[in-house]
Amino acid sequence: MKKNLSPDDLGLGEDWLGNFAAFTCPLCQKVFVVSGLYGDRSCPKCGKSRASVQGGKESGGHAWMEWE
Repeated sequence: MKKNLSPDDLGLGEDWLGNFAAFTCPLCQKVFVVSGLYGDRSCPKCGKSRASVQGGKESGGHAWMEWE
């Protein structure tokens, strides 16, 4: 499964500033931050989801999370 962050419609447990984005793992509910500077990041609690940010929110970037 895949969820894209919408910069103009962020949900609860989501945030996006520059090339940093906050995600909530859909499997364990852990909130974690991902930076475009450091690449993909797995959920630090369960490791079953992975999130990524490319570019910045203000510059037309893309942020998403994937899980099985």
